[in-house]
Amino acid sequence: MNQFQPDDLAVYPNYGVGKVVSVESRMMGNSEVSCYVVNILSDSSKVVIVPVDSAEQMGLRTLIGADEVQNVYSCFKYKNLDLLKMNWNRRYRTLQDKMKTGKITDVAMVISDLMFLKKRKGLSYGEERLLTDAEDILATELSIIEKLPKEEVVNKIHNSFKKEPKANS
Repeated sequence: MNQFQPDDLAVYPNYGVGKVVSVESRMMGNSEVSCYVVNILSDSSKVVIVPVDSAEQMGLRTLIGADEVQNVYSCFKYKNLDLLKMNWNRRYRTLQDKMKTGKITDVAMVISDLMFLKKRKGLSYGEERLLTDAEDILATELSIIEKLPKEEVVNKIHNSFKKEPKANS
């Protein structure tokens, strides 16, 4: 179990990288609970309060190591052909569930799947928004790990799709 301290960076599912600003006691119901207060970097007005005892269950995690970056980019090689058979609503829910895991490879797979769908049949408004959010979450974390400007990481992500990848059913 990770113990975060103020000024540590942490990743929260669907929000991305944040900075732990404090560890505070908060009243939840009738109990006083120790909580992490996390400011989300991509939107400084977003603050997430995460109980320390359930932080891992809620998906709060440390940033990936530099040795894991290549695994993230390799997620762009494969596509889920089953998504083509689903209506947009079911597809959106499936991809949203993947985002909620908070795993960086799942976020990368969501981007991969949406880029594939975009080329094949276009995206709904909700899917376009999900793609933008997923790219922002992934690029923020990778830019910190790779010590590159976020825009450069976004370009690396987009360039990964210029080669025609294999389909995976």
